[in-house]
Amino acid sequence: MQGAQLKKHIDATLGSGNLREAVRLPPGEDLNEWLAVNAVDFFNRVNLLYGTLTEFCTPENCPTMTAGPKYEYRWADGVQIKKPIEVSAPKYVEYLMDWIESQLDDESIFPQKLGNICH
Repeated sequence: MQGAQLKKHIDATLGSGNLREAVRLPPGEDLNEWLAVNAVDFFNRVNLLYGTLTEFCTPENCPTMTAGPKYEYRWADGVQIKKPIEVSAPKYVEYLMDWIESQLDDESIFPQKLGNICH
């Protein structure tokens, strides 16, 4: 299957209610291409979901990225920002989504020669 066909398979099986079947590698498919198509699809869906929340989580009302009162996330990508810094939740998600996109665009991690993988 090409990337577009794998995407159709993902869309068809995700709605089936059978998660085990939805994530199973289709017979005869390349594992790496299957993982790449799913990673890109997951990124796109999370990005869309986050887009619906941006008006509710602003730097003013979400000044830090937290997971409840006990946990605070600080950003560091290990390259441009080596020492973790405190940023607002929207800035953290912006950094995170940019970092993920750069990983997806990195030919050494996700070669673009596979099918029609687009994001």
